[in-house]
Amino acid sequence: MTTEEKSRLFKRFVASVEGSSPEWRESVDIDSLLALEKDEKREAEELLMQRLLVDDWRAPYALAEAECRGAVMPMKRALKEATPRMKIAIAKALVKLEAIPQADPIVAEVLRSGDPDGGLAALVAAEEMNSPEIRDALAWSCVHHPSRVVRVNAGAQLIYMAKLSPDTLALNWRPLYIQLGEDDEATRRKAFEEIADNVGMPPELADS
Repeated sequence: MTTEEKSRLFKRFVASVEGSSPEWRESVDIDSLLALEKDEKREAEELLMQRLLVDDWRAPYALAEAECRGAVMPMKRALKEATPRMKIAIAKALVKLEAIPQADPIVAEVLRSGDPDGGLAALVAAEEMNSPEIRDALAWSCVHHPSRVVRVNAGAQLIYMAKLSPDTLALNWRPLYIQLGEDDEATRRKAFEEIADNVGMPPELADS
């Protein structure tokens, strides 16, 4: 690879971090990052670590993909004050870097925070989790989360976790869990009680 090619890749990576193009709203240019070497790679990693300070939730994933062990402590420090969505991104990255055993406690915490944006990110992360703390946080979310979308999808997720549906959407159960989106709490509780009966969990978990 020539110096000119390296420079082109680095500039492309930096442009992706700046996020001025719609192409890079959800992720930075991982391919360019992984192709960088030596000084440019270190500079790229330092740039990503700086992005941790401004809650750029794209940065943790990129640092984990680059196997940047030097980012572990900066990510752990950033975790304390991070926004809910950023907490999910950091937790998943720390697991990938083998810096924490699992992300489940952080994902459960974000669900219970009631943040709508973080709640959706937590639901996606929880698709690969099956721990009691995730189950309990989903149960709480079904009745109490302020976001209608999160409540409805938490119900679908519980059905999926119980292996009553082959996919997280659990479309065959939609007439039941869609009721979790109602404004009336009594309606939500009745729907959750039926879900709890089908998945084999105490309905009281919604309030735990």
